Amino acid sequence: MVWVASDKGRLAVAFDFRRSVHRWTTTTNHKEIGILYFITSMFFGAVGAMLAELMRVQLSVPSNTVLSASLYNEFVTMHGLVMILWFLSPLGIALMNYFVPLQIGAPDLAFPRLNAVSYWMYLFSGVLAIGGLFLPGGGPNGGWTVYQPLNTSVYSPGVGISLVFLGLAMLAASVTIGSINFLVTIAHERAPGMTISKIPMFTWFATFTLILMLLAFPPLLAALVMLMSDRLLGTVIFVSVAGGAILWTNLFWFFGHPEVYIVLLPAFGAIAEILPVFAGRDLEGRRLIVLATGLMVIPLSMLVWQHHMFITGINLAELATFSVTTIIISIPFDIIVLSFILTTLGGVKLNTPMLWAYGAIVLFIIGGISGVFLSSFVLDVVFRGSYFVVAHFHYVMVGATIFGLVAGVYYWLPKITGKMYSEKLGLLHFAISFIGFNITYAPMFLLIDMPRRIVTYSASTGWGTLNYISSVGAIIFGGAQLIFVANLLYTHYGGFPSIPNPWHSLSPEWGKSGLLRSVGSAADGSYGPSESEAIEAKHTSHRPLEVSIGVAVTLVGLATSPYLAGKAVIVVGLVFLVYALLRWARDNMGDKFSLGETFGDKFPFAGVGRIKLGMWIFIASDILLFGSLIGSTLFIRENSAIAGVVWPAIGNVHDVTTGAISTVALLASSFTMVRAVMSQKAGEQRHYMIWLGSTFALGLAFLLTEASEWYSLYLRGIWFNTSLPNGLYFLLTGVHASHVTAGLVMMVYLMVRAVRKPGPEGSKSIANFALYWDFVDIVWVFLFPLFYLV
Repeated sequence: MVWVASDKGRLAVAFDFRRSVHRWTTTTNHKEIGILYFITSMFFGAVGAMLAELMRVQLSVPSNTVLSASLYNEFVTMHGLVMILWFLSPLGIALMNYFVPLQIGAPDLAFPRLNAVSYWMYLFSGVLAIGGLFLPGGGPNGGWTVYQPLNTSVYSPGVGISLVFLGLAMLAASVTIGSINFLVTIAHERAPGMTISKIPMFTWFATFTLILMLLAFPPLLAALVMLMSDRLLGTVIFVSVAGGAILWTNLFWFFGHPEVYIVLLPAFGAIAEILPVFAGRDLEGRRLIVLATGLMVIPLSMLVWQHHMFITGINLAELATFSVTTIIISIPFDIIVLSFILTTLGGVKLNTPMLWAYGAIVLFIIGGISGVFLSSFVLDVVFRGSYFVVAHFHYVMVGATIFGLVAGVYYWLPKITGKMYSEKLGLLHFAISFIGFNITYAPMFLLIDMPRRIVTYSASTGWGTLNYISSVGAIIFGGAQLIFVANLLYTHYGGFPSIPNPWHSLSPEWGKSGLLRSVGSAADGSYGPSESEAIEAKHTSHRPLEVSIGVAVTLVGLATSPYLAGKAVIVVGLVFLVYALLRWARDNMGDKFSLGETFGDKFPFAGVGRIKLGMWIFIASDILLFGSLIGSTLFIRENSAIAGVVWPAIGNVHDVTTGAISTVALLASSFTMVRAVMSQKAGEQRHYMIWLGSTFALGLAFLLTEASEWYSLYLRGIWFNTSLPNGLYFLLTGVHASHVTAGLVMMVYLMVRAVRKPGPEGSKSIANFALYWDFVDIVWVFLFPLFYLV
């Protein structure tokens, strides 16, 4: 038996196993993918929780030997990574998948197949990460922050560790794809009448979350690309003092601090939906909350990362600056929390969703107040590395986030299942969870002198009693989640049918159809659903799963590439990936999965096609990827003298003439691409093919020229592992070459499509692709002087 979502979003049991498996592995429906995200995130949450319980057992009494030091450190590392990246964030994404389209009146996400790709890549990335624990070398044991150079192959060899980091890179790609898809949907696919002022609060918080994802994950991906280059290709980016720990720490925390908000904001969005319903009044300061959250996301969240680096030796001006920005960023959260509290002052109906929302607010206040101490670089020196930080971190990340998201699950469960959960089990779940959570983490505030990540301690330290209490609390809190599972199962199998809108909410997702084509304004000025019939995309496709399998198998091969079998796995993975992409292209040729291009009528994207908007957002993420790689190169060059690294003189290693030829070829291809776009718009099919073919030829000439230079350098004994400057050259030009190769493949597709389907339809595709190709050309304008002229 498997779960199947009905057209009304209700769950039923399917006994036809093959049919059910086919449906779940080919679905592109946002509600079903939301359910898949939820179930998968709960699984990864259980894995992370089991690791945490074992850690607490180890620390429950002094001089304990349940876990070895190495295994304990692996569990600490994987617990942090799994809980934050494979449980908390995806749990919020599950609710976003299910309810954002419903709230804005969209039939589905803008790109349903990409939504499925994002899910399957998320699933397989987690499988790779957990699987790394069982391969030679085990998993990483340097902490969830993956500090360098501890996690390079010099200090942490083993294919298992490489597989975990490749899984993390796959997750970053999944998140980027999903973020683009959601942002296009929210900006472009809103129903008529769903103006910006009427967007529900959960969708607003989801939007800010997605913007943060788009800003934060590309720098992490860039850092992982450089790390895997060190591990697999022999570069020394993070081994060298010129890069090393400081470069990684900057890149990681540029991602890591916004990740706190990425995890937290969906929970706040759920709370913002729940409070007005059970308080019986509008959300206090709704517009102010949106404004404050927007200012927090851009620019404040990007200006606080170095408060995680107060003890790394940064200068006094940086210490003062980031101490101030850390205090300032608390102001938007003060506004949000005060608005939440003011909304409830007139009294509320205390049932399960409301209690969980209240619990989230209380725990966030405790975590937030404790965080203010850490904004002072003087106090940070005292608290850094202690269990005080562990307590603060978990009150915000675990307490506020989990309690807020669980509140959302209980609130929307009648909409998803069509049945009511057990109120008694929900209240019991909350009471035991709240008590267990505080018993677990409150004692840690008192363990100021206990270092983090120690595997054991002696009785003479006096830490035994508080650790024992904390471990008992962990068992209580973990065990309470079994009540949650029981309530979910009860709701499905024995829950009483729910009325369509049991909370009498005015939010659009509670409309009769559940999926709206238009959203009107009620007589009292509130916004609610129209009676228009829902339209839901019925497409299914094997391609998302096939593409994700190809990527996953290729990454397994890369991780095990030190062995001959690993190299064979790479070939198998690439062949399967090419096969999947060809089948995807064939589906497109036959319009097998065609939603048709639409043009937005919503400010500020009126008249912009969704594919063009998606391309612009993708380019924005790619700018951050290349910006991080180029910025890292400049950082290393600035610090080369400290590490004794001599940067080669102009012309000594890289031939300027060869680089100039490559540059001319690539820039000329931009001109021919423009001509191809103009020809297609004018309906000149023959000229279009000539100009597009010329663009392909120039792009291929660029690649061949670069390949010849690589080969020439290899013959001279210059390769990835010969020096830090050489490694950076090969890595950055290699990443750029992969983009050029992708562009050439796309050009072949466009030419074949033009032959099979001549006409004006192709002008839209070529115009959108031209944006990508021009971006690739612009990137080379930066790389050429960086390696050839400076």
